[in-house]
Amino acid sequence: MRTVLFLQSNKEQVYTFEKYLNKSEKFELYYDKKNYDKNKEYDIVIPCGAVSTSVYFMAHGSMKIGQSEFAENNFITYDKIKTLGIVDKIGVPIPRTYTDKKELNFFPIFFKSLREDTYRERGIIYNEEDLKKIKSKTIFYQEFIPTYGTYSVGFLADRGKIITHFSQKEIISVPYHGGSAVVLEKWDDPRLLKYTERICKEIGYSGWGLAEYKYSDWRDDYVFMEINAKFWASIEFTFLNNPLFLKILFDIETKQKNVQKAVFINRVIQSDFKIVTKRIFPHLFNSRWLKTEPLTKAIKERLQGKRKT
Repeated sequence: MRTVLFLQSNKEQVYTFEKYLNKSEKFELYYDKKNYDKNKEYDIVIPCGAVSTSVYFMAHGSMKIGQSEFAENNFITYDKIKTLGIVDKIGVPIPRTYTDKKELNFFPIFFKSLREDTYRERGIIYNEEDLKKIKSKTIFYQEFIPTYGTYSVGFLADRGKIITHFSQKEIISVPYHGGSAVVLEKWDDPRLLKYTERICKEIGYSGWGLAEYKYSDWRDDYVFMEINAKFWASIEFTFLNNPLFLKILFDIETKQKNVQKAVFINRVIQSDFKIVTKRIFPHLFNSRWLKTEPLTKAIKERLQGKRKT
C-alpha cells in the first residue's frame, strides 16, 4: 500500500482525490491538517494549493506524481505580469494590462493579485471613486471583459508538450466576477488547445496545470488570463471526462463518463443567492452530474454567515 500526504488538505480538491484513491484500495491517506508525521517518508505528496506547491517544491527541488513530473519552469506563471509578457510575445491575445493605476482612464477595470502564491485580491473597479479607495500595492489592472463565463484547459504536460487535456467553460462562478466554478460544461474549441500548447512550449512546462481564458467580443477571440500551476478545485469534472489523468497520475483505471455539464451544489450554498440563484435553476434541471462534497462544510459556513461574494 502506498502512502499519500495531502498538503493544504483543507482545499476542496482533497475530496475529489479521496474519492478515487480510496476506491482503488492501494493507498493510505494522510493529511497535513490531521495526521501528518513530519518524520515519515510518504510515497506520494499532493499539494492542493499554490502555496503548498511552491513550498514543497522549493524544499525538495523536485515533485513527481505517477508519470507526471512538475518542473521548476512552471513557477514563472506565479508572476502574473511576467507570464502575460511571455504570452503576448508569442502572439496569444491578452487583455490590456496596467501596473500603475495612474494609467487608467476607462471603467470598469478588473484587478487581481500580482502573484498566485501570496495574495488573494480580485474584483471590479467601476469608477474613479472606487479607484481612489484602492490602496493595495500587490495588484495590477486589466480591461474588464463583460462576457459571461471563463474558459479553461486542464492539462498534463512534459517538457513543453501537452500529453493530455480537457477543456471546459465555467458558466457561473463564485465570486461571480471570477473564482470557483458553480456550473461547468464541456467546451471544445481548437483555439483554446492551440493557445495552451503554444504557451506550454514557450515556458517548457511540465506537470499539471489549468490555463484560463475569457472571450472578448470586440476581438472575436479568446484572451489569456492566467495559468494555475497547481491542481484545480474542479478537477473531478476533468477526471470524469478524461480518465487518462487518473491513469497517468495514480495508475487508476476508470471509465469515461462523458458528462456534458456539472453543478457544484456546495458552491451554490456558499454563493450570494441574489446573484447566483436566479441563474442556477435552469442548469440544475439539465445537468447529469451534481457535486455535493463538501456539502456539510458549506452548510455550516453558510449558517455562520460566511459566504463567497
